[in-house]
Amino acid sequence: MPLGKHFINDVDRPVERGLECLLRLDQSLRLIKSEKVLYRQQTRPKVLLLSGGGSGHEPAHAGYLGEGMLDICVAGQIFASPSASQILAGLKALDAPMGILMIVKNYTGDKLNFGLATQKAKAEGINVNAVFVGDDVSVKGNDLVGRRGLAGVVFVHKIAGALAATGASLQEVTSLAQSVADSICTIGVSLDRCSVPQRSHQQNLPVDNLEYGMGIHNEPGVRRDVIPSLPTIVEHVLSFFSTSTFNDNIPVAVMINNLGGLSVLELNIVAGEMMDQLEAKGLKIKRSLIGTFVTSLDGPGFSVTILKLHSGFEDLLNFRTSAPAWPNLERIDQGNVNGLAERTVQTQPVGGRNELEIRIPVDTLLIQKIVKSVVENINRDEPLITKYDTIAGDGDCGTTLLTGANAIQSFSSQIKSSAIDLISTFHSISTVVESSMGGTSGALYAIFFNALANSMSSIYALHMTSISTTSPNINTSQMLGLALSQALSELCRYTAARIGHRTLMDTLIPFVETFAHSLDFNAAVGEARQGVESTRKLEAVLGRASYIGKDNLHIEEGKLNVPDPGAVGVWCVLQGIGNALD
Repeated sequence: MPLGKHFINDVDRPVERGLECLLRLDQSLRLIKSEKVLYRQQTRPKVLLLSGGGSGHEPAHAGYLGEGMLDICVAGQIFASPSASQILAGLKALDAPMGILMIVKNYTGDKLNFGLATQKAKAEGINVNAVFVGDDVSVKGNDLVGRRGLAGVVFVHKIAGALAATGASLQEVTSLAQSVADSICTIGVSLDRCSVPQRSHQQNLPVDNLEYGMGIHNEPGVRRDVIPSLPTIVEHVLSFFSTSTFNDNIPVAVMINNLGGLSVLELNIVAGEMMDQLEAKGLKIKRSLIGTFVTSLDGPGFSVTILKLHSGFEDLLNFRTSAPAWPNLERIDQGNVNGLAERTVQTQPVGGRNELEIRIPVDTLLIQKIVKSVVENINRDEPLITKYDTIAGDGDCGTTLLTGANAIQSFSSQIKSSAIDLISTFHSISTVVESSMGGTSGALYAIFFNALANSMSSIYALHMTSISTTSPNINTSQMLGLALSQALSELCRYTAARIGHRTLMDTLIPFVETFAHSLDFNAAVGEARQGVESTRKLEAVLGRASYIGKDNLHIEEGKLNVPDPGAVGVWCVLQGIGNALD
């Protein structure tokens, strides 16, 4: 079927509508519609399990809500991490006297957003732990990022969920979940890209090619070949596993996972060949699962996951669950479909600071002029940023940035006063970005603006205290330079990205450092521009681009011809600010 051909291309809110449908299947489910949080009512105290991520991987993760598995699921947009505010809403959806364990696939955006939500939840007294699952054995030699999270995460849901159902403590459940995460490995192969609804200009693989190590967000694989025979494909897939996988005599469970587009017939034939070759290697398979567990929309491929069944794992793996996506269970009463509206829960309002207090006044018209200029810049450059990200990522960088900029413009247009507080403005921008953008870039921008507002507030308070002393006064530009530097340091606590890693930090860091030193905005933008250009010749070591084989990037005259799209986006924002200030 041609890429882009779907029944739902004209459907608004596809993620929300998919979640709403699940309410019809289980009377215990509740949906916080505005935050895309689905959770199940509890009958007794226990450690709660929360998971989630971008949509498009169904039945993960909502299909694993059930007694003995997950309790809370947080859904992002298609292939985009949910925001920290969504995750926090999930953490607050149920009383959790015994604590909450978050099980998170190892992707940059998920780590940032779930990490930020963890910090916010702990500040509110919620006892929460997190286990990050990285089981993709195709990713080698990238210790900075680690392995991607693939279908193996379902084994963690199942075994940790079973232990939690017995009344175990948060520490016990966390420790076991980590042990399971350390005992799984997965590799995937696909005949083509998946088709993303409502997205045009999608590229196919050549008709006679396949890719090993393809990600679940349409990332190119680590190796492309002409399609060989099925036994040879399975042979190549198994070659990615380490020799210790087959040589330590520990019994295993094996999951053959449909990435979304294979027929049941084709999947069963693939699984049969896979089991034959695994058993020929001497593997003692105690449990096999064949089906659709973690998809990449309609991806025409499969993955295989091997779980080493250490002591206690098998009993918990066989523990009964009511989760509908887990196989080989008795059918349970699903109830009737009445009362859907009554079971749709509204999110609780979040209290905020006094936005009427003006500490550092700024002309509202100037703020609106700056935002308008930034939006015009991004509108102009979005197609190019999207093109770069389609080559070097998952293709959503430009549209995500534009969505955030439009949301900020909508916020700024509603300001009625002639002046606005600069610190409160940064706080508001952080909130708007967090709720509108999502994904890795959304989390990075939100953390940075939140930290910038907090730093400005602290510096301003210290400045006001020093007015009555002999300490020298500093002006707004000096405060801003110092606050930018502190905000960058805070951001660096949550991301390993630095100059040279081919990310948006290659633009942001030189801008901040130059402005903090010189207070010359134009000079700082010039350094940012050089940072963008430097990414053309850098190899990605972080983010989704780091998983892409070098031969998938355009190369011209011996160097990468594609700058990092996130770095281009930051420069686009800075250029828009500069145009408004000139």
